[in-house]
Amino acid sequence: MGEVFLAEDTRLDRSVAIKLLPAKSLGDEHARRRLLREAKVAATLDHQNICPIYEVDVEGDTTFIVMQYVEGESLSSKIDSGQIDLGEAIDIAAQIAEALAEAHSRNVVHRDIKPGNVMVTPRGQVKVLDFGLAKLLPQPSEDSRAETLSLLTDIGTIVGTVRYMSPEQAKGETVDARSDIFSLGALLYESVTGTPAFHGANKVEICGQVIHVDPPPPSQLNPNVPRELDGIVLKALAKRTVDRYQTADELLADLSRVREALNDPSYARTRPMTLTGHAPRTGALDTLSGVLRKKTNVPVGLIIVGVVAAFGIWGGLRLLRAGPHQPSPEARPLYETGRAYLRVGAYFQASKALERAIELDKEFALAHARLAEAYAEIGNTDDANREFLLARSVAGDGGRLPDADVSYLRALEATLAREFPRALEYYDGIADKAADPDKPSAYLDLGRAYERNENIDNAIASYMKAIEIDKQSVAAYLRLGILYGRQNKLEDAKDAFDKAEKRYKALSNSEGLTEVFYQRGLLLNARGKHNEARMELQRALEQARTQTVENRYQEIKALLQLSNISYNDGDPDQGGRLATEAIEKARDSGKESLATDALIDLGNSFMFRGDYDQAEKYLLKALDSAQKDRSPRNEARARLQLGSLNVQRADPDKAIPYIEAAQAFYQPGYKRESSRALILLGRAHRQKGDYDAALKIFEEQLRLATELSDPSQVALSHQSIAGLLGDYLERYPEALTHVDASCEIYERSPKSSNLGYGLLARGTLLWQLGRGKEADVALKRALLIAGEGSYEELMAWVRLSDAQMALSWGRFAEAKAETQSVLTLAGAKFKDVTIEATFTLGLAQALSGSPKAGVSSCEAAVRAAEEQRLPRLLWRARLALAEAMLEARDAQAAVRLALDAQQEFQRSGQHVSEWRAWLIAARASRLADNQPVVRDYAARADRVLASLQQKWGAEAYNSYLTRPDTQTYRKQVINMLAVN
Repeated sequence: MGEVFLAEDTRLDRSVAIKLLPAKSLGDEHARRRLLREAKVAATLDHQNICPIYEVDVEGDTTFIVMQYVEGESLSSKIDSGQIDLGEAIDIAAQIAEALAEAHSRNVVHRDIKPGNVMVTPRGQVKVLDFGLAKLLPQPSEDSRAETLSLLTDIGTIVGTVRYMSPEQAKGETVDARSDIFSLGALLYESVTGTPAFHGANKVEICGQVIHVDPPPPSQLNPNVPRELDGIVLKALAKRTVDRYQTADELLADLSRVREALNDPSYARTRPMTLTGHAPRTGALDTLSGVLRKKTNVPVGLIIVGVVAAFGIWGGLRLLRAGPHQPSPEARPLYETGRAYLRVGAYFQASKALERAIELDKEFALAHARLAEAYAEIGNTDDANREFLLARSVAGDGGRLPDADVSYLRALEATLAREFPRALEYYDGIADKAADPDKPSAYLDLGRAYERNENIDNAIASYMKAIEIDKQSVAAYLRLGILYGRQNKLEDAKDAFDKAEKRYKALSNSEGLTEVFYQRGLLLNARGKHNEARMELQRALEQARTQTVENRYQEIKALLQLSNISYNDGDPDQGGRLATEAIEKARDSGKESLATDALIDLGNSFMFRGDYDQAEKYLLKALDSAQKDRSPRNEARARLQLGSLNVQRADPDKAIPYIEAAQAFYQPGYKRESSRALILLGRAHRQKGDYDAALKIFEEQLRLATELSDPSQVALSHQSIAGLLGDYLERYPEALTHVDASCEIYERSPKSSNLGYGLLARGTLLWQLGRGKEADVALKRALLIAGEGSYEELMAWVRLSDAQMALSWGRFAEAKAETQSVLTLAGAKFKDVTIEATFTLGLAQALSGSPKAGVSSCEAAVRAAEEQRLPRLLWRARLALAEAMLEARDAQAAVRLALDAQQEFQRSGQHVSEWRAWLIAARASRLADNQPVVRDYAARADRVLASLQQKWGAEAYNSYLTRPDTQTYRKQVINMLAVN
């Protein structure tokens, strides 16, 4: 496959390995291209267990790659020497699985995993060589079988590779990641037994074994191999791909479980096993009965009876041995300390006590389970899953545990799998049967189960039950504060947080105090009280730093929230410093997941400020970090934010794939995140002009938000539906119903910006329906909120709505003055406000006797809408331009623009704009003296206008007809129909 030379990089003063095509392939252009293409693919892999490629180049006729020179010993050499024990073999295989997981995530399949392609450094680190380079074969095609047979019979072509090939590879069929898993299984088999899984006198016979024969379990050759490892190896070596591990991550999880459980240092080293001439050689066509008869003269039926009997005896002995594990005297107190910390919500302190208990007694199943629970609560999902696997492994089938503990394990398993309804059933049963001293803790667990299942009312009831039994149930008070805040019951939230703070102080529990300050800060920040939020979060940060055992998790969380507040308050330098500190602390402490969270939060802050390029840079870094860390939760979160960024950039085609990928992850169990993803997905489809799809998505989001019993999400859903119905579909009465529903919720919330935007939407819809006095009241309240809160964008929109109402009522001077002030206020910061204000000004100018200025303003708005890719504003600007052209007496241009706009409005169901487009086309045709079409266009305008009564109802329709501009336009239609 190549010739490799040791060389020195004279520029960087380091040793490197240089690989060249073998001399026989130098003239093979296909081989050269293949080497270059696959080396470039391999160079994209960045993982500690993959030998990195530094350079790929061509010098004259020589194609070469430069890679890291790895000092150490090949795995094949270690196996041959016998200097590899069972634990080391498992560790090496696990590191190879990690390398494969990284490669497969990048769609790279190695196709030549074997001991010779694995180096082990003196420190025990594995480096997998030749990713994507092992075989210079074309992708499987019609002649793949012939090429494979040629390789098998061409002595010296691929020495040593055949015995590690997967069956599908050996047969010339299409291969995927599962082929590498088979090869790793063969490698692991040889590592723990000292002998290859498949034997034969030549490559064809070995290939036959690979395709047809299952090797004996490794434990038959090495008695030190545990039963669990037998199962792992044989599953990896399954002939059918569907029976194998489907991903390297699955294999890695099982290897990790066995590696953690394997703590007995007495396991013997494996050694090469020499096959004598009397050793059986199984041919490719041998059946199980044939193999058995070759080994013995005993009938197969009798052998099977003996095997069944042996299993029965083994099972009986196992039952006799089985009994509850008695924790060591040293581990038990630490376990109880950990449980006590769990009861008060001090999960980090719980984790430390339970880790120590497990160090003292690794067979302590409940300690592993409680540690998994603590890890899960602080967001350490991978470690939580690992500990639970260890708990399950130690506990076996549960026969060694009391029923209550078995129920707890099943509840925890369902929780970690995010099967929350099933977990809820178990926790409900545990609470029902718990002894009196355990009742408060059981109801606390039940409340958390209800929370995860998004049943907030029942969660609150469970926490209240815990407090009723034990007034000092401090964690219940903390959870109540969080949930009351989510329900906008701020006084109740404050009372609960205050009681939690008082009790944590009495307990001298620093971690609990930190969490109270942090959660209180989150609530204040969400309500727009940034100064108060900063004070609480600063207290949380200081408290986290003074804990006896450094709690980086809480420290990093507080730093991130303080960074977010700094960015929102217009202090990017401070925000950047805090975010950078959080990222560095997360990485220093090995918390890559938190570092990824920090990158996402940093990207969000830039996005909030409108610096989209910087936001994208950090969000892409976060996505890459999440993928390398194999954290699907963080990957989904990064994708969702990238989707949000592209929605704000008005690039729905780029946004939708990001959002859909995130939604696919969230949909099964993350209802709150799924709700937010649906909002963004609806907005993206709305931007594309697919209003039907957008409306269905928003309605689904409203249903989900209602299930969540989350008022803020419900209000946001109503607001999204109202915006689509009102601004895009011109279904004003329906839109007003949803606006009123959102305002009713916002009236109960002290975060006035939400109420301000709700009042803006209400006022705008009211004047569009001809209800000017009511609109004026709503818009004045919105303007007051904008002024008090210094909400510049809200203020710009409110004043623009005032200007448009003035224009509709024929107050042209007022409309021009208002739009000029809006343009000054909005500037380049709020581009959509600026575009709409510009064509509103153009109409006011054209209708007040300055048609040329009006045309110029409307043309500027059209150009800006095109540049910003805002279809809704583009068509409204074109309609305004058509009316300005009409006032400027450019009849042909006015007709053309009006008819183009009419088709778009008809397609999207915007009948208010459509009937006006027909009217402008009719008036412009009359100006051009094109009489045959004047009556037709006017009649169409009249029919579309009349259809609004059926769509809106008589009351809303009649109110709309009272608008001064509607009255003027309607008279023009009637006159044209009468004359013609």
